[in-house]
Amino acid sequence: MFGSPADTRELTAPVYTVEKGGALFRALPSLLAVACLVLAGYAGIQVIKDQFAPAGRVAQLEMEKAELAHRLSAQSNRLDEEVTKARLQAEMDEATRAELERQLEELTLKVKELSEELSFYKQAQKTKK
Repeated sequence: MFGSPADTRELTAPVYTVEKGGALFRALPSLLAVACLVLAGYAGIQVIKDQFAPAGRVAQLEMEKAELAHRLSAQSNRLDEEVTKARLQAEMDEATRAELERQLEELTLKVKELSEELSFYKQAQKTKK
């Protein structure tokens, strides 16, 4: 049922030994070293980029500031011209209004005089009849 004792001896007879790995096992330290160098290089590049990034950003902001200042100056000049035109127009309107009021007063006086003269003539015609 369990077989002969010779069959079971064969199971315990071989000796198992741990051998060093193949090519991958020998290349593993080199691969790890290369990976560490690549990571260190990448970290170094990031540190350098972080150090010089603010200077680049400052230069970009200075250019934007100069452009905005130029646009603001142009817009300010345009608005000054518009204000000057509006002020002149307001002065012209005021002068026109004053002249029209003066003419209205003259015409009102003239109407009053003519009205008095007309009533005098009407009065004179009534007395003639």
